[in-house]
Amino acid sequence: MTFAPLIHLLRAHSELYESLLALSRRKTEALKKNDIEALSALLADEQKHILAIRQLEERRRRWLKETLGDETVTIAQCEAMAKGKEREELRECRERLKQAVNAVAEANELNRQLIEQSLQFVTAMIETFAPTLSTYSRTQQYAPSPERPLFESKA
Repeated sequence: MTFAPLIHLLRAHSELYESLLALSRRKTEALKKNDIEALSALLADEQKHILAIRQLEERRRRWLKETLGDETVTIAQCEAMAKGKEREELRECRERLKQAVNAVAEANELNRQLIEQSLQFVTAMIETFAPTLSTYSRTQQYAPSPERPLFESKA
């Protein structure tokens, strides 16, 4: 049994995740600079990457189902079944993919924290400038003091 098609799919998967990592790092910079236009473009590219990753994942599952009869077989299990050079290539693919996925997860966590801080700042600014119930109330009415008029004509 040859695992060459799986190795090819895993390499493509790794390349996509590495490209997604580069996008995530650019997104971090856009968040720091508050560059909304760049962020929108990066999000669109990110969606394309995610779609391509899903398609590759589907192809991988289909190959596993057709070749091994089980789509839930892991890369490590395939590695155990492979021999010689293919075993080493599968191990390298597994490690590369694992590193890429972990790096993307870390970058996304940083971006999540940056977005959360931005939202906290915006919320604080809104609360600072928005009227509060103690500042204005419909039930409060203005009552001029009866001892002196509002405008003095002898000024």
